[in-house]
Amino acid sequence: MSDVFSGKWKNQLGSLLDLQVADGEVSGRLDMGVGNDGEPLWVEVRGRAGTDLITFNAVFPNHGTVVAWVGQHTVEGQVRQIRTVWVHATNVPDSQEQAWMWSSNRIGADDFKRISD
Repeated sequence: MSDVFSGKWKNQLGSLLDLQVADGEVSGRLDMGVGNDGEPLWVEVRGRAGTDLITFNAVFPNHGTVVAWVGQHTVEGQVRQIRTVWVHATNVPDSQEQAWMWSSNRIGADDFKRISD
């Protein structure tokens, strides 16, 4: 049933997620539009899926961050969705860790709605 995730999705902020699932392995691309520097921002995603549960992550090497999403596929009012919670970790330089490590992780949520197969 993990093939419920293969296809194109859009979250509430307009980010586009294109996923492929084969034998439980998730791969794809997340296009977040434009980054803080004005350049297009997209990354590869990798993860795992089983039944209607999924996890995937992305590394943003130019920004010193990693993000991991965990979620579940659902259908609400005939709209297919992936409801996720994410953790966003940002690198803190070694010399600043003692003072700023508390600010290195953020937690949030994304709801991705299906836009095409």
